[in-house]
Amino acid sequence: MKRPAVLLAVALLILSFALISYRILWLKYPILPAAPAKVWQLSMDASVKGSEKETTVMIGLPSTQKGQLVVDVHIHPGTLSFNLLREGPNQIGVWSGPISPRGEVIRYSSTIQVQPQRLHKIKPPNLGPYPKHTGETEQKLATRLVATWNPLPPTDRLRRIAAAVNGFWGTPLPNAQELQAWSAFQNKYGRVTASLVLLRAAGLTAQVVEGLQLAESVTNTTVTWIEVWTGQDWDTLQPEKGEIYQKPAPLLPLTTGGYPAARILHGELSEVRWTLNRQIINQWRMQFERMMSSNRWLDRWSLFRLPEEFQTTFRILMLVPIGALMICLLRNIVGFPTFGIFLPVLMALAFRNTGLAYGLGIFWGVVLIGYVVRRWIDKLRLLLVPRLSVILTLVIACITVFALLGNKLDLREFMAVGLLPFVILTMTIERFFVITEEAGIREGLWTAAGSAGVAVITYKILQLEPLQLTFFVYPELLFAVASAQVLLGRYTGYRLLELFRFRRFWRS
Repeated sequence: MKRPAVLLAVALLILSFALISYRILWLKYPILPAAPAKVWQLSMDASVKGSEKETTVMIGLPSTQKGQLVVDVHIHPGTLSFNLLREGPNQIGVWSGPISPRGEVIRYSSTIQVQPQRLHKIKPPNLGPYPKHTGETEQKLATRLVATWNPLPPTDRLRRIAAAVNGFWGTPLPNAQELQAWSAFQNKYGRVTASLVLLRAAGLTAQVVEGLQLAESVTNTTVTWIEVWTGQDWDTLQPEKGEIYQKPAPLLPLTTGGYPAARILHGELSEVRWTLNRQIINQWRMQFERMMSSNRWLDRWSLFRLPEEFQTTFRILMLVPIGALMICLLRNIVGFPTFGIFLPVLMALAFRNTGLAYGLGIFWGVVLIGYVVRRWIDKLRLLLVPRLSVILTLVIACITVFALLGNKLDLREFMAVGLLPFVILTMTIERFFVITEEAGIREGLWTAAGSAGVAVITYKILQLEPLQLTFFVYPELLFAVASAQVLLGRYTGYRLLELFRFRRFWRS
């Protein structure tokens, strides 16, 4: 094998691998686009009643962040106007406008994929102030209560505080007067504020998060939890239960930093209903939504940017080189005889409309009828171009008859016969006649059977939806296919069928 061919094949392979690696590692493409992915379908319905003034509804909405991807967002504002605002880490949906006396219903829906978090360095947050409405007396009390835990690692301090919120202070037990004062403070401000005070006194940065429990449910209430920085990552504390969630926590954050998940100005928010459903979809759907909102160069030139009516065509077209590669393999390595390289590929594309069984029947019928007519035409001694024109007319006539027959029998597969490559069928009839005249009818039938067999194999490849999606998401795989074709083009050894044909020679 000559060196330039090998170098070209290696260069094409490296280019394909480099582009795919860039998409997967940097652009976060799915490794297996057709693989199923579990997602959450979130929907929100809210009933709003207005007043004389303009009503404004503000609801925290999930956003793409560490550990989750939000796509396929749909907003139904009704008669109100809608705006999306960013307030720190929060994404706030704002519905505003006058509301009729009958009220208004606003809706929101999205698809959320919870992704495994990759280990990476996170910038340590700064230790914030004590919660509001906390006096100096309460701060000093909390400092005395956690003083014995300060030498412990952050995770151990968090566990002690979680137990203390439930009333288990461990040993040494604080004196009764301090416990009574703390109990009164906790009853007055609630467990969330009490937990924040203890965490701040213990030197642990914490933030309040409001959101939903990740479980199939319909609810009109949200859940509040506390995220605590333990030196390497954020741990999740449920203050009402005094529990620390295992990672990843089954929670969907809506707002962070004590911002309410839903509030209204100049009106009444009578009901906010959240619905979560579990679904399984292909990962390419998530990738499609991500790419449509991306400004990266490769994403802007993705096949997903094509109009939807053309995407189906290109999903099939991207696999045609695979079919050509299979023909190279079956011809040069196995030894299948075929009528050229284009016939099996085009026949395989036509079989997608007629169906495999009907397509093969039509193929053999047209070829055999054309062969009989070609033998009769040979007696007229016509020139090449007029002879091929007569055969072409015959092929069109046969296709028309099949279509009319399909209409009478109510067989749509026969009516789709017009999509068969009639020009290729014309050349096939001519080649079939020439081979039978030169090598006999057996050799002609063997070549026709080889062409039909390769077309069937190519058809099966074109029908593989996972392969279609993979090449559609990663079109640079065509470089890898071209690399294999270059290497196959330099193969000059024995074919497998030749080894079988000359088996007696090898035995001797």
